Amino acid sequence: MSLLIGGACIAALAVILAWAGPALIRAAAPVLMRVPRLAVVALLSLPLLTGAVVSALSLMAAWLLKGPDVLPMPIGDVCQRCLIAASPFGGAQIETLIPVVLFLLLPLLVSFGFLLRGGLHSRRRRRENAETARLLSREATDAEVAGRTVKTVAGRRLLAFSLPRRYGGVVLSQDLCAELEPDELTAVLEHERAHVVQGHHAVMAVVETVVSPLRFVPLFAEIADSIPLYLEIAADDRARKVAGTPALAGALLKIGAEAGARDHLGGKYALNIAGPDRIRQLVAPVKMSPGLLPTAALSSALTAFAVLFSSVIATYLGVLLTGCTLP
Repeated sequence: MSLLIGGACIAALAVILAWAGPALIRAAAPVLMRVPRLAVVALLSLPLLTGAVVSALSLMAAWLLKGPDVLPMPIGDVCQRCLIAASPFGGAQIETLIPVVLFLLLPLLVSFGFLLRGGLHSRRRRRENAETARLLSREATDAEVAGRTVKTVAGRRLLAFSLPRRYGGVVLSQDLCAELEPDELTAVLEHERAHVVQGHHAVMAVVETVVSPLRFVPLFAEIADSIPLYLEIAADDRARKVAGTPALAGALLKIGAEAGARDHLGGKYALNIAGPDRIRQLVAPVKMSPGLLPTAALSSALTAFAVLFSSVIATYLGVLLTGCTLP
């Protein structure tokens, strides 16, 4: 019965987070900005664990509800015996018109749908990145910049972006190399290298596959909008460690927020140093204290989601491993 109460409470928590979550994430920003890579992991965990909670609740419904038999005998009988054996509710069930097998299949069908969409999106992403790489092979040349071999393009405005390593890696415009001071150029280069080395393009692929389709839920819309910013902050951290804060801030001021977001050689999947104004956070970061409580609330929600999912799955795995022995 405690599992049932816990499931009901966590279901209510998930509904509240779906609508109040954006405010909580924004309030936690003073802490999340200090640990941007951990923030990305935590924010990605929210939709994944929310899906896990929905799956757990669906599996719990299979324990509590009894519907018309749609599976042929003796398969249906074995399935029912295993459900009763797994149930922590003593086999008590409520009669419904919904076949119980639907509750068992729902998590699998949803997972299959996301995997299928992810496969199609990955194929389209590879195709577009390959086209970008072919374009760069015609217009870009390899050059040594700040001790690193990167691709440079001529006749472009102040431009800096990165693609996955196999599709070109870091790309800088010759105008940018000429305009920036050596330490500023090093900061830009290390920023873009961080995107490549830390796998930020793969993170964005997960966001576009798993999170973006659910943008109609306010929580997931906020996560989809926040993760790119934290990836930029993570890349900024790498640049600051190598070149220093003044160099990075100076480079950002010269490049500007509007440089090269869409109409450049990088295509739609490039990550650009230009973007939301991060200079204020670089030179005068906000205090952490206002974000401590919201961060603790988010951590508690993630923990509760993980505990519920683990408890339900462990019960089913126990039955699968030991056999369907009726209590």
